[in-house]
Amino acid sequence: MADRASQLLRTAFGILLIMAKTNLLTPTPRLARAQRHALATQAADSGQSSWATPQVLAMGQWISQLIQEAYVAGAIEPIPISGVQARALWRSVIDHQIFIGEPRVAEMAQASWRLIHEFQLPLPYRWSETGLSVDQRQFKAWAGAYQARCRKQNVADEWALAAMLPDLIEKRAVPLPGRIELTGFELPMPPLQRSLLDAAETAGVEIIAGELPADAPLVAEVQAFPDTTAELRAAAVWARGQIEKNPEVRLAVVVPRLHDHLADVERLFRRTFAPAASALEPTATPAWHCSLGPALSSWALVADALACLQLDPERIDPTQAEVFWRSPFLAGAEKEALARARARQLVWRKQPWWTNAGELGKYAGRAGASTLSTKLREWQGLWRRHRGRALPSQWIERFQGELAALGFGRGRALDSREFQALQRFHELLEAFSSLDLVQDTPMARVQALKRLREMAGDAAFRERNPGAAVEILGVEEALGSRFDAAWIVGLDEQAWPGASRRDPFIPHYHQAPLPSASPAACLARSRAELQALAWIAPVRVGSFARGSDDVALKATHLLGSVSVVEPRLAESIEAAPMEFVDLDDQGPAFDASELKGGTRVLQDQADCPFRAFARHRLGAEVPLPPSPGLDALTRGSLIHRVLERFWTDLPDQAALRALSKDERTARIGACIEESLTELLNLNPLLMTDTERALEAVCLMRSVERWLEIELDRAPFVVKALEQQVELEFAGLRLTGKIDRIDSIGEDELILDYKTGRTASSDWAPDPRLKELQLPAYVTPRHPAPAGLAFARLRADQMGFDGLARSDLGLPGTKVLGKIRGASRFKAYEDWEQLRADWHLALENLAEGVLSGQAAVDPRDRNACSRCDLEALCRVNDQGRITDTDPIERD
Repeated sequence: MADRASQLLRTAFGILLIMAKTNLLTPTPRLARAQRHALATQAADSGQSSWATPQVLAMGQWISQLIQEAYVAGAIEPIPISGVQARALWRSVIDHQIFIGEPRVAEMAQASWRLIHEFQLPLPYRWSETGLSVDQRQFKAWAGAYQARCRKQNVADEWALAAMLPDLIEKRAVPLPGRIELTGFELPMPPLQRSLLDAAETAGVEIIAGELPADAPLVAEVQAFPDTTAELRAAAVWARGQIEKNPEVRLAVVVPRLHDHLADVERLFRRTFAPAASALEPTATPAWHCSLGPALSSWALVADALACLQLDPERIDPTQAEVFWRSPFLAGAEKEALARARARQLVWRKQPWWTNAGELGKYAGRAGASTLSTKLREWQGLWRRHRGRALPSQWIERFQGELAALGFGRGRALDSREFQALQRFHELLEAFSSLDLVQDTPMARVQALKRLREMAGDAAFRERNPGAAVEILGVEEALGSRFDAAWIVGLDEQAWPGASRRDPFIPHYHQAPLPSASPAACLARSRAELQALAWIAPVRVGSFARGSDDVALKATHLLGSVSVVEPRLAESIEAAPMEFVDLDDQGPAFDASELKGGTRVLQDQADCPFRAFARHRLGAEVPLPPSPGLDALTRGSLIHRVLERFWTDLPDQAALRALSKDERTARIGACIEESLTELLNLNPLLMTDTERALEAVCLMRSVERWLEIELDRAPFVVKALEQQVELEFAGLRLTGKIDRIDSIGEDELILDYKTGRTASSDWAPDPRLKELQLPAYVTPRHPAPAGLAFARLRADQMGFDGLARSDLGLPGTKVLGKIRGASRFKAYEDWEQLRADWHLALENLAEGVLSGQAAVDPRDRNACSRCDLEALCRVNDQGRITDTDPIERD
């Protein structure tokens, strides 16, 4: 009996404690956090070391709390489900009735369902069929099917359960506080929220509403700017100026439709508060904070995690593999950064479009990235066991296992923003796991990943305000807050009042209570919002953008009779001037013996001296990423090998003529197969069998067309194929390889196969030779050939293009002394003089290489036009290299 009495006493005491509690309710979670911070600051400033804080909740959080307490107390029978679970149910209903495939339809249906309950409209099953549109009839059917599924699974969403709360509150079936204080409710409440408070008051709860300030005009004058960018820049400059005057000031910049302007807002505020010079200083807490963030999926940590989960280790293309080379969140990322860059370059040089985790791991190990190599093998083995269908919670377990196998999250230390993004991502994974409650059947991997990506794309994320002096807010987030000063942008007639918008799924005769369903409702809502904005700060600045010539805007008439001023356009605060030190245009003397390779160094020096310096002195390289099929370089090398094989043991044109058409085709086919096999032995993943067959057909067509041209020229003998030659210019020793040397009577002709765009006019002997490979082969050290020619093997351009001392019977070859028109070779009558000028130009280029010349002739403004390292440098008017980025070292 004593135990029973003691239990009743404890229960009564608990009820008294609950009744004695005070709840502080706000309209938004952001305002609730601000209120909790303000209460804690106030108590700490008064010298208290501990204090009792009332429960501060947003209205939505309080409703969710009431639902959970009612369910625990047994007052409601259906299992409460979250908004994510409810959307999954809506999607299953919609996709079963008609194929939509667009998640926004389920989102729209769920939003309409919420409006129906929040504004206490008749439920769809009560709607008369008269006057319903096709969309509304469809929604009525969806709503019926949705409710049937909820009943079948004994679940109910938040809004269906919230509609039951007023009766439960009046019956005291849920625990209630003794007092509820309302703060920040400066706009009319939706009917459901009003009903909850009325029911609580009927049940004996004391409801205290904060007093609103006296009405006041929003601004006395409004500033007009030519466009939104200028307006936002002016707001940013104003905010920075206010902070410089008083670092303790609290400012707000209110941006209507903040989501639409988010990228511009962040860019302009970052440029104003953190100009380029600040990049030299350690990262500091920013002075501004935006209340709205981009999609969670766009944050680097989450994007990399989703990219890893999206990969199939059996089939990876180079763009997908970038996450392994560059992500700082994978284990060993900091220690193996250079090794992973080398591995990436090795893969790119092999030029496979499709590869697999095993190959990537092999290259990673070869480059010294042993941690990544091991992780890739573990991940590939684990992934193969995850091919079957599974429930959402099982998929999350699998996904977490795969990320752990890759070492995700064990890279560099996370900063505060990344840590908060990681927490939010874990919450998203938990929400995805909860779909087991409403998911009918196990999901395939592609379906689970698609759903997870959609959820991450729908979830906006922003790190919490670390105490920034400037807060950038949307209108709803700003209402109820208090600041020292505020700038309200976008006060134009198009935004205030905004256009009315009816819900497409709710009949028009039921939409009267909705705040945006009619022009009159929009007007009343806009007036109330502008009046509430007048209370957020004692000092307020208003502005609007005049728009474009097509859509000219004026200040909203809701401001009353305010004056419009045209301020001087605000300029963003630029970086402090930097000191530039004059750069030497010569590097240290270069040992000629250290330089290996062919004429590429001279060609680089001719194209851009900095290019030669960066590539051959510093070891910088910008490899081209792989692309589907063969790139131009590989295809050119392949056709070289085919023609080399074809002419091996085939001495001259007469032997070519002696082959029948079938024999010639068979010989070409054999050469193509041998060349393709040799290429694929080096790069097994370069082509699939189908791609190889297609490449063989293209090669056959090109070589056959070329040999028809060879048959029509003057008789010749193939004297040499792929002949190595030694070259020397100004003491710089190089090696070269001549594709082919033909004998035509007593003369010799040097041929160079080309599959790209080339022209013999590029041999003009200027100080900056555009094309110098063939001129380098006719220097005075070697017996003079009678001519040089490109053998063009392009689908749109087959034939010869060259220069000769005399007529060699080669179509497309120009003979010195007989050249007409505007050719730059017109002045040359003597072949030996042309050779001497070539040699002089090559000697000058070689001297520039050896001396380390890295400056560009200031008179040549197109110096870098052909340079693949152009991103590394910019040439100023004095010929100096500026804006140099870090160079990736080979």
